[in-house]
Amino acid sequence: MVEAKTPFLFLHDADVVIRDADMLGPLAQTHEITVPGYPGMEGHFDDLDRAWERWDTAADLALHVRREIPRGEAVRVGGAGFGGWVALELALLCPERLESLVLVGPYGVKLRGPMEREFADIVLLDADEQLELGWADPSRAHGLRMPGYPPTPDDAEHETAFAERATLTRYIWKPFLHSPQLGRWLDVIDVPTLVIAGSHDRMVAEGHSRELAERLPRATYVEIPDAGHYPYLEQPDAFAAAVRSFHAQLKG
Repeated sequence: MVEAKTPFLFLHDADVVIRDADMLGPLAQTHEITVPGYPGMEGHFDDLDRAWERWDTAADLALHVRREIPRGEAVRVGGAGFGGWVALELALLCPERLESLVLVGPYGVKLRGPMEREFADIVLLDADEQLELGWADPSRAHGLRMPGYPPTPDDAEHETAFAERATLTRYIWKPFLHSPQLGRWLDVIDVPTLVIAGSHDRMVAEGHSRELAERLPRATYVEIPDAGHYPYLEQPDAFAAAVRSFHAQLKG
């Protein structure tokens, strides 16, 4: 008898262009992975008659994702980086619609002093800087697209990369890469949560993901060695093992 795959709604990070089950590598062998598109990004620029152009927070995007979850169902949700921020907003807006939460190096919550930098400037970094900060070994970089990366003479790809940056800026700009409200209400996110970080993630401040896990009421923390901000791309087997173990514990 073949065991049914575990449904898993996963919200992708900015600049990650593998936007289907392949993004999570071997996890797709055991999970039925859905990666929703974001209005205003590739393939979705004309969604909603471009109503998304009036959105200006990650919470707007979370409300859109909430409409995709069938009423009366609780789903297993995950998100990475920017997608992790959206997943946290979703958990705050409607915890009853989430069975569990997986966060991978999420942005969105500022945990330290107002003058302390907790997130890299993902809008202004050039491609080389972002690869250096985002990967344990930049030579492994793949599955990304941003202005200037990968080097390509394809003007359409560059145009799309810049258009996506413009959309991303709408969601993250004020305040930059975090929501004060989200930070104030972490203690009400009463959802089983796994926070995953790569050991060499320099897109967020050192220890940030661990501190976030400590402030979420039902969170555990796993650090994946030899991985940066994208452990599902850089160490897919270790990432899949961590998520499978967490979801198996929920069944128990």
